[in-house]
Amino acid sequence: MTGSIPFLLKKSESFEKTFRKLGKSKAYDKTFPEKIGRVLKSLPHNPYPKDSRKEPLPSKTKLPDGWTFHKLKIQVGQGNSGQVRLIYLVNKTLFSIRPLWLYSHEQFKRRPPDKDLREVINNSD
Repeated sequence: MTGSIPFLLKKSESFEKTFRKLGKSKAYDKTFPEKIGRVLKSLPHNPYPKDSRKEPLPSKTKLPDGWTFHKLKIQVGQGNSGQVRLIYLVNKTLFSIRPLWLYSHEQFKRRPPDKDLREVINNSD
């Protein structure tokens, strides 16, 4: 570690719900929670891993100052069907990360609907 301040990770209720739902899927083996746990453990030290990107906000959504919206691809199995995505918020000023939603490509081809994302973002406090 280079002496940088690690970010605080504050999981949202929506993240917990989507994590449990994917964890029950037969598409992933019993190591799924461990793999997601490793990603969440590393995120406070590197909020922008190589498989992450800044995402456009859902329509009619405005974040409070300092927050940015991101998506991270996580490989938990073989091939494209073995990928899940994490939608999360980052605030570099407050050193804070809020995981919002974990989903698979089978659930949503691109990402969850804007209406649902907007609701999750608005209830992430």
